[in-house]
Amino acid sequence: MTVAWVLPHRLKIILCQFTNTYMLNRLLTTLVIALLGLAAIGFPAQPAEAAGCTLTAIVWEGYTDPSFADQFTAKTGCTVKATYAGSSDEMFAKFRAGGGRTYDIISASGDITERLYKAGLVRPIDTSKLDNYNEIFSSFQGGEWNTFDGKPYGVTFAWGPNVLVYNTKVVKPAPTSWDVLFDPKYAGKIALPDNPMTIADVALWLGKADPYDLTDEDLAAVKQKLLELRPNIRKFWTTAGELAELFQSGEVVLAHAWPLTYSQLSKEGFPVGSVSPKGKLTGWTDSWMISKNARNVDAAYKWIDFILSGEGQKGVIEVTNYSGATNLGAEAIGKERAHELFMDDLSLHSQIKMWQSVKNYDQWVQLWNEIRS
Repeated sequence: MTVAWVLPHRLKIILCQFTNTYMLNRLLTTLVIALLGLAAIGFPAQPAEAAGCTLTAIVWEGYTDPSFADQFTAKTGCTVKATYAGSSDEMFAKFRAGGGRTYDIISASGDITERLYKAGLVRPIDTSKLDNYNEIFSSFQGGEWNTFDGKPYGVTFAWGPNVLVYNTKVVKPAPTSWDVLFDPKYAGKIALPDNPMTIADVALWLGKADPYDLTDEDLAAVKQKLLELRPNIRKFWTTAGELAELFQSGEVVLAHAWPLTYSQLSKEGFPVGSVSPKGKLTGWTDSWMISKNARNVDAAYKWIDFILSGEGQKGVIEVTNYSGATNLGAEAIGKERAHELFMDDLSLHSQIKMWQSVKNYDQWVQLWNEIRS
């Protein structure tokens, strides 16, 4: 009798515990589902890539400005983490230092695109992954500055000249040539970019036909010209923002500069002028290149395609004052502005001696370091 009574009693206890646990689990499950439903109502859905998608880039200043990079993030859920470089040498060194793993993409100018390719740091571009690729100006597709062994390794998106920027209240009359940099009355008041490629500019001032193919004798002449200019040089600048501050503080009144500095100072209401002396211009054609070891290849393609779009091109142009490279960009900024930036006929592009790889570049670096010191 005792055994017959005890077993059912224990069974009842077990069944009761099981029932209570089951009901509790159901209650918790229902509660979680309800909370998730409320979250879905209260917050908009994010793109699938949003979780942990960070595109790393090493770029020239202005190429990942939040004014348009935030639009890319809103569209894709991917944030852009950028590092600015002050020169192509710095950009190449930092990109190579991580074996191409630190940065997914690089905004390379024509003087290092071939170096990046020969170092095995970048991958060929699959143009089928870029909806806007065919909108790139035809002369920029397959450009010699980013096409190697018949394959595109870069995507052109911006270009422009190195210009003469000056304080209009101090520098009078308005300059028309680079000769003004040598004027004794501006001694200690000019700035040059801290970049060996500036040697090409000096070569042009000396009348050299190809400023990127210089003999030892040519380099000696360039060195002498720079030594003549040295007393007038106040600072060798590394970023457009740094140069803008030098103008605002009054430390410099003339500079060999990027159009970005002119744009930055104009927006601040600073009395600034800019001139592009004909026949004496160097410049750059910039390309997006993807690291061979990129961690976020899909995001890199999406970023490039965005920058080729009207929205992306307009963003870059408004921030930097550089010229764009696509039909969509020309449409986005309007005919008048496109004409000002030579995006309607590209005539200025053909007049500029665009940065390119230099065979004896080590000699250039050595010469430049001697001048800087």
